[in-house]
Amino acid sequence: MKKEVALVVAIALFALAYGLDYIAGPVLIRVKDPIEFFSNSILSKYPLTAVAIVIRSIAILLSIILVLSLIEKKHFLKAAISLFIGGIFELYAIQQLATSGRVTPIQWTLSFAYSGMMLLPTIAIYIILGIVLGVKEKIGIGEKKEYPKPIFDKEEEKEE
Repeated sequence: MKKEVALVVAIALFALAYGLDYIAGPVLIRVKDPIEFFSNSILSKYPLTAVAIVIRSIAILLSIILVLSLIEKKHFLKAAISLFIGGIFELYAIQQLATSGRVTPIQWTLSFAYSGMMLLPTIAIYIILGIVLGVKEKIGIGEKKEYPKPIFDKEEEKEE
């Protein structure tokens, strides 16, 4: 997927989540951890908010991947950055839910938590790519072979 398309999709997902939050109205959700939000009792009360949270989480994940795609061929660095961001998202969400902090709305806090969880497969993919491409480079698979230049080039023939 081209980076421009990914950027437009991420912006559209953020806008869709905002629209769904606007339609759902203000909500007061009390949960102690992000997993508790997906219990039947809470999902049955706030289905539109749940959809908005999932869409926003996907938009956040797509935005992170888009920014990381600007770093070329450094898969272990991408994995380390993703691990750091995912960890910070999870720790932030746990602290906000445990202390009932309201630095961000509960919808954003849960979205950060879920996008942090969704970064785990991305981290695994970056590590696997780093290992595979590192081994491939070490053993020389995929190297371009340089052949000797032909004696007569077509351009040289035209000049004479």
